[in-house]
Amino acid sequence: MIDWQGLTATQLRAVDRVLSDRPDFEQNISVQCHQAGQGIRISRDQAVGEVVFANMADLMHGVSVFYGLAQQKKSFEIDEQPHFDVMVAMLDVARNGVPTVAMVKTYLRRIASMGYNELWLYLEDLFEVPEEPYFGRQRGRYSQVELHEIALYGDSLGVKVVPAIQTLAHVRNVLKWDAFHDIKDTDDTLLVNAPATRKFLKHLLQAASAPFTTNKIHVGMDEAYQLGRGLYIDKNGHYTDQQELIQDQLKLVVQLSEELGLKPYMWSDMWFTIASPKHEMYDPEVHFSPEFKAQLPEVGQVYWDYYHQDEQTYLDRFAQHFELSDNVVFAGGIWTWGSLMPNQSKMLATVDAGLKAAQKSGVKQVVATMWFDDGAETPIGTSWYGLQAFASYQYHDQVSRKVIDHDFELTQDEAPDFYLQLDKFDNFVKGANVECDNVSKLVLYEDFLLQRYEQNLATVDVEKNWLYLEANLGEFRLRADDQLMVQYYQKLASVLINKHRALKAVAALRDKQAGVLAGQRAIASLQLFEKDLTAFNQLSRQLWHQQRRGNGYEIIDVRLGGQLSRCQTVIWRIQEWQAGRDDLAELHEPLLPMDKHNNGPVGHGLYKEIVSACEISF
Repeated sequence: MIDWQGLTATQLRAVDRVLSDRPDFEQNISVQCHQAGQGIRISRDQAVGEVVFANMADLMHGVSVFYGLAQQKKSFEIDEQPHFDVMVAMLDVARNGVPTVAMVKTYLRRIASMGYNELWLYLEDLFEVPEEPYFGRQRGRYSQVELHEIALYGDSLGVKVVPAIQTLAHVRNVLKWDAFHDIKDTDDTLLVNAPATRKFLKHLLQAASAPFTTNKIHVGMDEAYQLGRGLYIDKNGHYTDQQELIQDQLKLVVQLSEELGLKPYMWSDMWFTIASPKHEMYDPEVHFSPEFKAQLPEVGQVYWDYYHQDEQTYLDRFAQHFELSDNVVFAGGIWTWGSLMPNQSKMLATVDAGLKAAQKSGVKQVVATMWFDDGAETPIGTSWYGLQAFASYQYHDQVSRKVIDHDFELTQDEAPDFYLQLDKFDNFVKGANVECDNVSKLVLYEDFLLQRYEQNLATVDVEKNWLYLEANLGEFRLRADDQLMVQYYQKLASVLINKHRALKAVAALRDKQAGVLAGQRAIASLQLFEKDLTAFNQLSRQLWHQQRRGNGYEIIDVRLGGQLSRCQTVIWRIQEWQAGRDDLAELHEPLLPMDKHNNGPVGHGLYKEIVSACEISF
């Protein structure tokens, strides 16, 4: 065991917490710990060691690195100095997948071990507002008590938990309720300058800040493209420039924040979009005068960019942002969204370029965002490697895959190989999947009779990658609470192979020469996929509820259950075709390439774009 000397009772409890997920340590070491300087300095010489740390966050990271190294070496000496003042992990809980409180605590322990000192909880409507009973209703919202519990747990580990909400747009899940009609401009945007909106925002900011132990708050305000273009015109009788409206809203939000003693941050994109003649986000031609900068309220400006692989683009955007504010924050992305697994190659390329530029530009706060767009189909646990990749830029002057992998092994006690292999599900190009093709999702939800992506998929050999994953993913052994992900993704590879084969077998029936044998092959393929998907469905259900609340999984049930039901319908249709009572007319529509929405070989699609050309709800 390790005997941590020199720590307070509070610090010892924190050390026990951050190391509670690690395997037992068999050796006896006495480690002297004391607080001094910046960053961490750790060393070991046989049975004695030392950990020097600057603050609680450094202590958590220091003991985690020491614990990992001590299992490998009898002697070592490490000095890690931070490049940034604030390292943030941002966890999206608003896209149908709400982590359990226990999962958030696990998340806090793991990011603490990597060196993060803040967690931003992206909440939207997923928190209790006592005066607004419909706010977050039936979506799995956190209570005030639960959020306070999370905040205190984070504090114990040196990770400040910060609420991230929306005070302008991205409030579709709020405004869908009739109770909020008086504050609605468009389906996604609040009605600016309305008395009811002021009252609502006061309730919102009070409830969002009350459970937390920090005065820092993120107030959103991004992507408000329809601002002032809906009921605002009906109620005011005229169109108002969006620049005026967003400034009015920001002044109100800042005023209410100051009344509560809060220090707000916001996304920066709308300043650029509104100022751009092309209405282009982060238009490189947009510049801000000193007068414009001076009249803005004191709000931290968060530049979010998950897309560029070249350092120069980020350097140019940082220069523009410092024209807007002296308090500039960079938010990169670890690509947990848009598919069924993370896009690891895109993540590695964009994080490298963005964080190198942030260092050179003097940015002191950086954020690793974890979004879960389109139904939260990526398990939370798949994020560990991406979070470590981002964190490695805090402590190393030169970061490579080798450095990230080594850090991951030290702080997480897992080999990184499993997480990196997940890239093969969607990546069918040489190098990084920078266009974000989500081939696995396209195939999983592609309809058998209305095959929208048939021509797109013909351009790549999807089965080669998936056969490799099916054969090899089972070899990886992760922590006990992560091991279910291995089974889940190994079974997903099998499901995708069988779905792809069933798609081809059904498509073969459009041949005028296709007969009884072709029909039997198609039915057999559909039945095999149905059996495999049933087993996958059980794993999916189990994994979701290991990490998330039940709310939101009804959407996954509809999606996977729809595939199972569709199998039955198509089998029946083929049997009817065999009996001469159905001509399978959908198969005989002219084949056309499907819209890709990117420049990749296959394309990228949301569920509603993949599953049917008909409206899911209208």
